[in-house]
Amino acid sequence: MELFNVYQSGVEEIIIILIGAILRFYRLAASWQFLGDQGRDALIWQRLFSDYDLPFIGPITSVGGFFLGPLYYWLMAPFYYLAGKSPLGPVYATAALGTLTVWLIYLVAKKLFGRSAAVLAAGLYSLAAVPVAETRSAWNPNLMPLASLGIIWGFYQAQATAKKRWLFLSGLSLGIALQLHYMIIFLGLFLAWQLLLVWRRRQLRSGLLVWLGIIVILMLPLLLFEIKNHWLNSLGLVKFLTQHHYNQPDLWRNWLNLRGRSEEAIGMLLGFGRNTNVWRTWLTRLFLLGVGFNWLKRPLYSFKLVSLWLLLTILAIAFYNDNIPPYYLGFIFPAVFILAGYLLNQLKGKWQILEFGLILVFLWFNFAQLQEALSGRGNYLSVQKTGSFIYRDVLANHYRDFNLTLLDGTKDYKAMAFRYIVEKFGSRPLGIDAYEQTQVLYIISPYRQSNVLGETIWEINSLKPATVSATWEFPDSENIYKIEKL
Repeated sequence: MELFNVYQSGVEEIIIILIGAILRFYRLAASWQFLGDQGRDALIWQRLFSDYDLPFIGPITSVGGFFLGPLYYWLMAPFYYLAGKSPLGPVYATAALGTLTVWLIYLVAKKLFGRSAAVLAAGLYSLAAVPVAETRSAWNPNLMPLASLGIIWGFYQAQATAKKRWLFLSGLSLGIALQLHYMIIFLGLFLAWQLLLVWRRRQLRSGLLVWLGIIVILMLPLLLFEIKNHWLNSLGLVKFLTQHHYNQPDLWRNWLNLRGRSEEAIGMLLGFGRNTNVWRTWLTRLFLLGVGFNWLKRPLYSFKLVSLWLLLTILAIAFYNDNIPPYYLGFIFPAVFILAGYLLNQLKGKWQILEFGLILVFLWFNFAQLQEALSGRGNYLSVQKTGSFIYRDVLANHYRDFNLTLLDGTKDYKAMAFRYIVEKFGSRPLGIDAYEQTQVLYIISPYRQSNVLGETIWEINSLKPATVSATWEFPDSENIYKIEKL
């Protein structure tokens, strides 16, 4: 019987991983969107191998305008190279790491709560539309679930075994997470609690210095950038938190905000929509009711660990005053699904019908989103076609002082994806800060433009007076308008 249980556990594990892999790799290249952020990253990798230009700062944040560390570029560079210097390499690597996260959630949940809860947790995670969508593209926040799982597992194992080496895993994972996305700062309350627990264990206390040292070493390139640039990022982060999105607390307002943030952290991540709806509201309430009920039963440390990972984060983001898309919350993805698996596993006997019902509702809501993610039409081939056309025109006319801009509603006016393609073919546009020196500007748009010179963006206005010297409109790729300075 024991051998059968081991066999059954292995089969379940393989099936869950296979489902997770299929959903993350199916039509990946065909559905992948090569947008401005991906073009920016691809340019970094391109110049790393063509000019040996090693990056010492990472991507700039879309909100706040400060830089992350360069570790994401370093981690993904080998995959870019192995894929024939193609930006699809990091995309496949992200999908593979997303699949690995499914397996690790199974292993962690099994250690914390047993095999049945682990099957439910990993099964839900493998099928959930939000984690699937976030691992079908190469982007720095998309690795956050794996990094956050390392943080928490390191702390848990350090407490369970009293061995300092597990703190090294936690420090390594946190050092990586700090360079993936700034929202990891909202794990601060949870980290403070964990560090306090470690400090109380004398045999672990000395490991904190190494824990901190690992983080400092990983952050060293960004630290050197900060020193050289008079703490530009640090001051920007302080300004961002104090003046814009995390400003003067209004306790009553923040208390009311807990409902919306809890729905985003739980209901939204479980696939019940980005906007408020009845299903998302009641699913979140039922989830929190289950968590509260288990707290009344004097829970074990494992439950306290995962539940406070989630609850303290919700408390922290209640003070955040801006929109929170799903990828902002990558650092609590594992917590939500491990807790969901645990809570569903508690529904036994006469409550088992509720377990089946909740799973069916979850599958119903996520199915349409998965269909959309897997059947989408990617734009990489179209971007390549447009970039190739521009390159040939540049080559034919021997242009030197040329530049690109994009009009498509994404506000990627620097046309980073197309800029990458043109440069990879062998013709480098002027920099994104050199539009005033531009003599020839290629305006790219998926929509027909009747008056491109009437656009008020700086990238176009900096050339005026100018004239439209050529127009190419295509049914199956982006339209191109060439303007030249008079």
